[in-house]
Amino acid sequence: MGWTNYHGHCDYCDGQGKIEDYIQKAIELKMDAIGISSHAPVPFPTDWTMPAYKLEDYLKELEGLKEKYKGQINVYKALEVDYIPGLASPKHEKIVDANLDYTVGSVHYIGQMNDGTHWAVDAPADEFKKGLIETFKGDIKRAACKYYELQREMLEQATPDIIGHMDKIKMHNLTFNLFNESDKWYVDEVHKTLELVKKKGVIVEINTKAYYRDGHLFPGPEHFDKIKELDIPITINSDAHHPDKLTNAFEEVEAMLLKAGFTHFVELVDGQWCEVAIVAD
Repeated sequence: MGWTNYHGHCDYCDGQGKIEDYIQKAIELKMDAIGISSHAPVPFPTDWTMPAYKLEDYLKELEGLKEKYKGQINVYKALEVDYIPGLASPKHEKIVDANLDYTVGSVHYIGQMNDGTHWAVDAPADEFKKGLIETFKGDIKRAACKYYELQREMLEQATPDIIGHMDKIKMHNLTFNLFNESDKWYVDEVHKTLELVKKKGVIVEINTKAYYRDGHLFPGPEHFDKIKELDIPITINSDAHHPDKLTNAFEEVEAMLLKAGFTHFVELVDGQWCEVAIVAD
């Protein structure tokens, strides 16, 4: 079985390298498919999302590369789209008009700081702490509940194909020990969100981006049993920001999933998500 990766970023947003660099690396790795999913534009300045004026060129370049590499590898045109009520969503007209192969729907922003800056849960540690204080008066439980509330709102109102790094709110726990991830209130939020994921027919990615850096997976293996119990389709994505990270920790995560009793991933084939058996080497 060749690997696939449906979540990755290039130099149209905060990734390193051209789209074609990723495609050529994927061919070198004998991957079955690669999806490019740059951060979609948002209606305020950031240093990591695609500027709106680049979107048309991004879509055109991807279409050209899909055709160029046809027969060598399946290349898919996608975006990672933020859900920000009233501002951005996977069902925004500009996203729908982009005629994407799929969308990755993610929540990063969950409030605004004192100066009006939108606060992201995966901001650098000092900015995260400042934002938590200014936006939620330091109350991490309120912040975490808001994070999952927004994910469920996205699932209900702007259903994506894949939900991105669904428990990323825990990201800074290693630095600040903000909350106990096994507390009932927190697990209940995760489970409630997963139940809606199942209801809406959305794929959960096992996001490996941070695994070699700090051991994090999103969602973490502590939630694999619930995902399996609900029979939610899964895929392994590396959230690659460099071509060399396309299959970051895939073998390790595959072993974890097999141990947890998973038997299938899903792959995009002729526009449809299909089950593919996990075959251990």
